[in-house]
Amino acid sequence: MLRVNDIHCKFGDSEVLRGVSFSVDDGEIATVIGGSGAGKTTLMRLLCGLEKISSGSVSINGHPAKAGEYGLVQQGCCLFEHMTLLGNVSYALEVVKKFPRARAVAIASEMLGRFGLADRANCYPSVLSGGQRQRVAIARTLVMNPRILLFDEPTSALDPEMTTDVIMLIKTIAADGISVLIVTHDLTMAKKISDKILFLDNGKIIEDRPAKDFFAHPVAERARSFLKNAACS
Repeated sequence: MLRVNDIHCKFGDSEVLRGVSFSVDDGEIATVIGGSGAGKTTLMRLLCGLEKISSGSVSINGHPAKAGEYGLVQQGCCLFEHMTLLGNVSYALEVVKKFPRARAVAIASEMLGRFGLADRANCYPSVLSGGQRQRVAIARTLVMNPRILLFDEPTSALDPEMTTDVIMLIKTIAADGISVLIVTHDLTMAKKISDKILFLDNGKIIEDRPAKDFFAHPVAERARSFLKNAACS
């Protein structure tokens, strides 16, 4: 379980996160939504260790969270274009975990096979569709055995068919017991994939509810306004 307890984040005199608390159970998919400037990106960067928490704590299964326990799938996938798919997936195993090359390649090959990309292992990212690139990015993250999987806009720039494919893939990952936290502007995707919604506004979580309840009857006036405006856009 991921537990975030009363975290604050300041940049100079500006307080971006102001007492954020929530939890994500093993195998649960939680999605953070909210307007621009609400603090979603900062929250994700804090959890990944890319920014420092001013105060508060983050724990995983009751102990202080470590950077290596998170896996981040970034917006746009950020694959190494000069490496094959096999190289992309095996790279961190060799460089970070110091696995012998043969072992790293074997693990990467198995993971690519799990994601239906075994026949593309020696191809370069430039020949892939957007959905395939996202699969490689997820495979590259999963080989590191994270306890928590973080997604930053996982369906950005994907067509509806590819979006459905990614949704099913993330659900399969959660079914294996990995906690998933997503940041997105895609409310259609959020409604389809989420077990619960965390609505972030002005640096605070103002709704933390099951997704079906949130979308049917948001409690906070700001959340109601947000959903109404999104429906009209």
